Amino acid sequence: MAMRLEIVHRLLNLNRRFYDTYAGDFAQTRQEINPGFEKLLAYLPHPCPLLLDVGCGNGRFGHFLQQHQAIGAYVGVDFSESLLAIAATLATGTFIARDLSQPGCLDGLGTFTAIACLAALHHIPGRDNRVRLLQEMGAHLAPAGLMFLSTWQFTGSDRQQRKIRDWAEVELAPEDVEPGDYLLTWQRGGFAYRYACLIDETEMVALAADAGLKWAHHFRSDGREGDLGLYSVLSKQ
Repeated sequence: MAMRLEIVHRLLNLNRRFYDTYAGDFAQTRQEINPGFEKLLAYLPHPCPLLLDVGCGNGRFGHFLQQHQAIGAYVGVDFSESLLAIAATLATGTFIARDLSQPGCLDGLGTFTAIACLAALHHIPGRDNRVRLLQEMGAHLAPAGLMFLSTWQFTGSDRQQRKIRDWAEVELAPEDVEPGDYLLTWQRGGFAYRYACLIDETEMVALAADAGLKWAHHFRSDGREGDLGLYSVLSKQ
């Protein structure tokens, strides 16, 4: 059964409040280049004249690719106006505010040699909405293009597990959400709640198949533990 629209909106609002309040603090924690970015270079199409960064945040992936002269034009899309403003100071490109939880969020953007969606998919409430977003990204991918995703593997780390809280703290119950959904806290510069779901290797392959995409590669990287990010490479069927 699909997640009720009311619950989707409540979870989205949790994340919106977090990013509206703590965009600067969040961006400060995302200054360093993830080791996984380096590994993705080996999969990036050559040449890559046009890359779309879905959920671009502070733009550090685009900045990294531009430092390596690995791409041509760069387009960053995010729902947070605050993060997009920061991204525009870090990377060179076109930055567009779009709500990734809504159908048609990528309409009018064209076709891309590569599409990245790093550390964003797990913040989209509702499995059906995640499949829909993957389908939309696939529709904007060139026939021989590649899609790069990363998802947060927070349940495998004792340090990250300490952020997990009970749904009752935001007046929700476990039956309101889907399996693999979590309420997590942010406690840097203040306190806030965030929504995230766990997308592991098995679920990523299943999501790709349901979205009509083909899984190609996985690897884990990042964080103190070295495995907090699951990177996946997808292509069209």
